[in-house]
Amino acid sequence: MRGLAALGVLAFHVWLYRPDRPHGARTALVDRVLFSANLGLIAFFVLSGFLLYRAYARAALARSAPPPVADYARKRVARIVPAYYVCAIGCVLLSAASGPKDILAAANERPAFAGFAQNYSLNTLMQLNPVLWTLSVEAAFYVALPLIALFAARLSFGAHALGLAGLIVIGIAFNMLDHEVRLGEVAGKTLPAYIGVFAVGMLAALLIERRNRSLTAGFTSVCIILGLAMVIVRAAWNESTLGDPLLRAALLAPLSAVGLALVIAAASEGRGAAIAWLRGRALVYAGVVSYGIYLWHVPVILVLNNQGALPAALWPRMLVVAGATIAIATLSWRVIEQPVLQRVRTRRRRDAVIVPTTVAEVS
Repeated sequence: MRGLAALGVLAFHVWLYRPDRPHGARTALVDRVLFSANLGLIAFFVLSGFLLYRAYARAALARSAPPPVADYARKRVARIVPAYYVCAIGCVLLSAASGPKDILAAANERPAFAGFAQNYSLNTLMQLNPVLWTLSVEAAFYVALPLIALFAARLSFGAHALGLAGLIVIGIAFNMLDHEVRLGEVAGKTLPAYIGVFAVGMLAALLIERRNRSLTAGFTSVCIILGLAMVIVRAAWNESTLGDPLLRAALLAPLSAVGLALVIAAASEGRGAAIAWLRGRALVYAGVVSYGIYLWHVPVILVLNNQGALPAALWPRMLVVAGATIAIATLSWRVIEQPVLQRVRTRRRRDAVIVPTTVAEVS
């Protein structure tokens, strides 16, 4: 799913940053499909909620201790910070050397990126590397997650599920308010605007942990079919003028999040032919290097486009960007991400050995 999400976002941005892109209403099917590929971002947020909340949901249901905060923080920092910093520094150097310079944040504004605070000022929002705004939202969620889990830890299953559903409602209400009173570009790119999407993944994790067994092949197929149908309905609704604009603005993201959560749950705990396509080598590899794909694809598009090195035709353009981005993402994985993650895992294993030995010596 990570690979599919990363490639979807890449395809969307190749389509978006194209001189001959159609503006206004999209009539061609290919334009509608590629525009809808931006759902890769929603998939990433649902995945974060689902994967990171499972351990907390499991602990809450078992009435056991949650994951240590220090361990959780160490893993989150290792997963996103080193590659993010390398990308941010790389974008400064690339923009300064070859452009485009209109997104090169001022020197005194760049420290905001170091603290994932770029979303909170119009001077840095969408600057340097436009996709980095999503990492600011992700980092805010990482901080909020243990606090939400702490609050939910002693609740009954029903109250726990209702609390997560409440976060979905809060997200919908926030986006309705934003649509009505125009809170501004900054407000629309903060955690409250997306907390409902994360909460869909969290609720799916709670339900999966409550079930505590694999999905049958038949139920897996139902989840895949229903999930994909909801994503398609959402995409079709977005391209139409049906319904109240306020409701559409508030419900499009949660609707797609629920559909994606069904697919993610099926991929995680299901079996059978319905999920075999998600285990193809290409998608699995794209999933491994997905963070690098996500971080680097827009800089690749902007730099190559600024140098006139991209084909004008859509599909050759797509292939050039995908090839260059996957090459950089592979390097990022092998040189930065994998070594850092391996170091964290080694430390965890060492600590697991040291702690029992120390306890035995004390006793």
